[in-house]
Amino acid sequence: MSIHLGTDIGELRGMGEAAVRDCRRLGIVSVCDLLWHVPYRYEDFTLTKPISRLSHDDLVTLTGRIVQISSRPSKNRRVQLTEALFENETGGLKVTWFNQTYLERLLRPGMEVALAGRIDRRFGTTTLLNPVHEPPGVNLQTGRIIPVYALSGSLTQRRLHTAIEASKQAFEELIDWLPEKIKQEELFFDLPIALKTLHFPESQNEISAAHARLVFDELFLQQLLFAEVRKQRVTCQAQIISIDIEVLKTFVAGLPFRLTNAQRKVSWKIMQDLSKEVPMNRLLQGDVGSGKTIVAALAAKAVSVAGFQTVYLAPTEMLAIQQHRSFCRFFPSEKIGLLTRTNCLIGEKEVSHEVMLKTLASGRVQMVIGTHALLQKDVQFAKLSFVIIDEQHRFGVRQRHALFEREGVSVPHLLSMTATPIPRSLALTLYGDLDISVLDESPEGRLPITTRLIVPGKEKEMERVLVQELNAGSQAYIVCPFIDPSDIEGRESVQEVAERLKKGCLKDHRIGLLHGRLSSSERDQVLEAFIKGSLDVVIATTVIEVGMDVPNATVMVILGAECFGLAQLHQLRGRVGRSDKSSYCFLCPKTISEKIQERLQTVVSCQNGFVLAERDLELRGSGNFFGQAQSGFPDFRFASMYDVFAMKKARDWVRKFQEQDPEYTQYPSVRERILEVFEDVHGE
Repeated sequence: MSIHLGTDIGELRGMGEAAVRDCRRLGIVSVCDLLWHVPYRYEDFTLTKPISRLSHDDLVTLTGRIVQISSRPSKNRRVQLTEALFENETGGLKVTWFNQTYLERLLRPGMEVALAGRIDRRFGTTTLLNPVHEPPGVNLQTGRIIPVYALSGSLTQRRLHTAIEASKQAFEELIDWLPEKIKQEELFFDLPIALKTLHFPESQNEISAAHARLVFDELFLQQLLFAEVRKQRVTCQAQIISIDIEVLKTFVAGLPFRLTNAQRKVSWKIMQDLSKEVPMNRLLQGDVGSGKTIVAALAAKAVSVAGFQTVYLAPTEMLAIQQHRSFCRFFPSEKIGLLTRTNCLIGEKEVSHEVMLKTLASGRVQMVIGTHALLQKDVQFAKLSFVIIDEQHRFGVRQRHALFEREGVSVPHLLSMTATPIPRSLALTLYGDLDISVLDESPEGRLPITTRLIVPGKEKEMERVLVQELNAGSQAYIVCPFIDPSDIEGRESVQEVAERLKKGCLKDHRIGLLHGRLSSSERDQVLEAFIKGSLDVVIATTVIEVGMDVPNATVMVILGAECFGLAQLHQLRGRVGRSDKSSYCFLCPKTISEKIQERLQTVVSCQNGFVLAERDLELRGSGNFFGQAQSGFPDFRFASMYDVFAMKKARDWVRKFQEQDPEYTQYPSVRERILEVFEDVHGE
């Protein structure tokens, strides 16, 4: 059978209905999707040793024969153990698998086999734990560097390895859009080779080189898009907004809190920008809880008073709903719109999609908050003059472009906001075309969040404070790094944590689950229940990283804390401490080492996001492999905010192209890639 990029995943040999269904949950529909489903880490099984010389924690491949094999329940009867005696010419050892009793039928005594796994010598006996197996000499899962992939449902590493192996011929169909000039000067792999190498690496150096190529692709494209939007904005004019100072003073005086000096200064800068015909292009950086929302609301009020419309773009439905509530609270007499894929509200009244479109087009709603749904071509505005983009790095320049290219309207003023602190040098590299403002003060009355590192085995201390706070009427978040169980690392999923805690310390408390695989209506129900106090605890993935503003939540527990970067840990910590109550954040790594302890202790000792961002950059450097979960730039699959050198390199190449060939006539593949990305926005 001939395999192509467009081949449906179900046509691959061995991919049954369940495997296809699990692949689709991961976004894998075609062979092309499969090839871009890259490993998130690697196990290096190239090491081979005599059995007598094996050390604890060695990752090894051993070739030999099964002497005997049998299964039994563990002492607590929760796990089925399959145990074998294995030997070769260098000696013998014990092999243990967990919950894989079927191996008794597959691995018969006397069978020659290659095993790859980790050595455990903690209890005096040399044991090979949970190894993968295959016939000697196959070298698909043993004897080499083995990629480890994200899984779903019953999908296994073996099934994915086999499917990717069967799809090898399709790599050659990948179109490489990067100009030869760049590849030659930077010594980059061709795209098909880079992607193939990530799946079938021969060495760590090869992985590094392949990863560097794909990091550059993302950063180069980002800089190209920035340059394209800059070109468009230079030739455009924005609506001059007449600022009614007295109305704004009255609004500020009526707030139940005092603005910080930083909020006042930044607000005044924004007002000055709005009153010019040059389109505002400002980035507002604020640490967690520094009060960016009220600054945005004040600017939206100024635009509304002048008779024009504001769009507030949020990256997630959850954040859009939260901000809609905030704006309705700030402006009780205004009709604030909410438009997402599943929500259409004007004020608190639910309306049809058609009514919402007519209301926006007529200008009767002057402030609307929403997600990507606001970017659809059928969403038209009467007098759109101001766009606020929250967590702007999660949106991307292509989504902004969709708003700015609408016919018949002047270019709106743009305020981009982020709660991800970015070191200033890095911000200038990333966003050199934006004016940058910083909110570096916390609102009055906020207390520092008590942050503690809980090493494995000391969880009782955390549970005591958690239950104590819940019994006092407060609420809590528990964050897990995974939705599904995480292969051999043994880290718990959201569901597993919920089941364990329901039987343990949280048996008397109301628990809800939040993760990206829930439907919008399910997420809304959990969110609503937590905000109203009908749930005591939310166990979630990082979907709660931004937008959750529940003042009664005083405890944040982060499980698997070593999986996250400092900036993301700080973001998660910022979900509590939003009132005058004492709040707590517990960092609970699954494993501990000197390096992990050093990183996490940095979060314990520092509550300033900008200081942490600088420290994270020092600790992690610019080569953060596969860091989309930690980078603060989750729209990138390979690049992260720590790839500073690659960012500068990408920016320099774009400048060179802009000076020599601004329309990319010599590089049609580059031009096509830019157009393709902008076109994708309108198809979403």
